[in-house]
Amino acid sequence: MKDKASFSIHTLGCKVNQYEGEQIIAEMEKYGWRYVDFSAKADVYIINSCTVTSVASHKSRQLIRRAIKKNPEATVIVTGCYADSDRKEIASISGVDLVLGNEDKSKIPYLLFEKLGIESMNGDGAKPATSLHTRALVKVQDGCNQFCSYCIVPHVRSNLWSRPIPEVFDEVNRLVAGGTQEVVLTGIHLGLYGANTGTGLGDLLARLVEIPQLGRIRLSSIELNEVTPQIIDLMTSSDKLCNHLHIPLQSGSNRILKAMNRHYTAEEFAERTDELKSKIKDLAITTDIIVGFPGETERDFEDSIKLVKKVGFSKLHVFKFSPRKGTPAATYPEQIPGAVKDERSAALIDIGRDLSASYASSYLGKRMRILVEREQGKYLSGMSDNYIRVYCEGPREIIGKLVTVEITKQEETVLYGSIKSSQVAKSQIGNRGK
Repeated sequence: MKDKASFSIHTLGCKVNQYEGEQIIAEMEKYGWRYVDFSAKADVYIINSCTVTSVASHKSRQLIRRAIKKNPEATVIVTGCYADSDRKEIASISGVDLVLGNEDKSKIPYLLFEKLGIESMNGDGAKPATSLHTRALVKVQDGCNQFCSYCIVPHVRSNLWSRPIPEVFDEVNRLVAGGTQEVVLTGIHLGLYGANTGTGLGDLLARLVEIPQLGRIRLSSIELNEVTPQIIDLMTSSDKLCNHLHIPLQSGSNRILKAMNRHYTAEEFAERTDELKSKIKDLAITTDIIVGFPGETERDFEDSIKLVKKVGFSKLHVFKFSPRKGTPAATYPEQIPGAVKDERSAALIDIGRDLSASYASSYLGKRMRILVEREQGKYLSGMSDNYIRVYCEGPREIIGKLVTVEITKQEETVLYGSIKSSQVAKSQIGNRGK
């Protein structure tokens, strides 16, 4: 096997999977493998798969076949949630060499050495930077025990696990030293961080805000009842916590929520989100919602629309129900026809676009704190801490920096503005509560 053999990886799915994909790249490079784009010819292809929907499983199979076609002599490895849920199906695809579940994906370099009959790739053993991005994902938790009736994830990532606070603190420090301005804390069930250990997500956040050069901390997704008073206090007292929460709704119908095994009512969701908005100034709440769940009537769907409008989400992620083998909902009667799912999905997407535009318009004439990420045409593009895309003109040197932008124009769901400062104004630091 030649020195600096090449590998490529394609990751599908959630932020946890994205983080784990980055870790695979770092570990492979540590041992001397040369990373190439997935479209290129490589010696090893890794498909870090997803199976949360039937579409995700289909995309995973497409990527497997694309890799095999690109280089029939390559070693093809499939890992991730699809590998956990449908191992036999994947193994039956001619050209697949290794099928590894989530628990084994960290072993990929070593299993490759064993399979290829080599001891090392002459790597220098140096630990590469975890991320080269101005915004970096940091996985702090794994596993879920909620078992929503539609969800395959607890079946493929069942064991609850949390990283120790000192370990997360050290990783974030390394990222900040490498230029990262924003970290996104992610987990399969993030709100269960520290379950059964005596510490919680609020304790981790309280430690991370102490890192002097860290610009922002964002939470990836959190359940309604897991936004604790400690987290609320930190969001109102520290400018480092993004005033953005992604709280999955899934349905606005109490009947459907019960069938989904979601542990709240529509009324409780509305009351709790109102409370959060009253305590955290300029809070953006984004959400996930499923249409076409088995038995969903027109009235159930109308209940979802009413609740979505009442809460006033700043962004909707709309999913069509996808039956997953091994979940209770896959066997429920009254499965909804695809055409009805398509119609309801399109209607909610339109509503979500209007809500996003309305929320964005409330910032015309105001100043926002933006993390500048990249060039896009003649503009620089960045994200506000409440998750609005903002464009501005300025020098390339401020890419990767936090800047203050005065908003002057809106186009649909995005904003445009002019840079006023590359430093956070003192008036912006401190209590953000009303």
